[in-house]
Amino acid sequence: MRFDLGNGYCIRSFLYGDAASLARHGNNWEIAKNLRDSFPHPYTVEHARVWIQHIKEHEADTRFVIDFEGEAIGEIGFVSQLDVHRHVAEIGYWVSQVHWGKGIMTKALSRVCQYAMDDQGVVRIYADVVDHNQGSARILEKVGFQREAVFRKHIYKGEEFYDQLVFGLLRPDLNTDC
Repeated sequence: MRFDLGNGYCIRSFLYGDAASLARHGNNWEIAKNLRDSFPHPYTVEHARVWIQHIKEHEADTRFVIDFEGEAIGEIGFVSQLDVHRHVAEIGYWVSQVHWGKGIMTKALSRVCQYAMDDQGVVRIYADVVDHNQGSARILEKVGFQREAVFRKHIYKGEEFYDQLVFGLLRPDLNTDC
């Protein structure tokens, strides 16, 4: 799987050789503080190796590397939900801090959402954002996500409680007000 994003960027499948690069770019508290605790800090090559093995065995069709000129600099992917939520997916992402503010995540998010809806049968995608991560909130809104809820003090990270912002995106043919 590969999606070209322009200017040397693409989204592609994980490779075993990505571990060192992902660890180098992901080992940053400014990234980890906005992600779930399952993304450890410090983020080591061994963490990345274990994660890549998991992806290749279980989630290769829904999780991707963000690549810049052949180097893995981040990740983006979605998790399809179960049972009555089986047409819904949660999306998550991160990119190296040195690539922030370049518009790459907006392009990546838009492309992966399109793929999820067109190729994987997803009709609704949602994302959770910790309230201090306004950059991520702006990216979601640029792609067309709407802020749907605020769960007060719903996230516990770094010995503090934070509000959780919930954003949702509907497949365009379902995006009508009743």
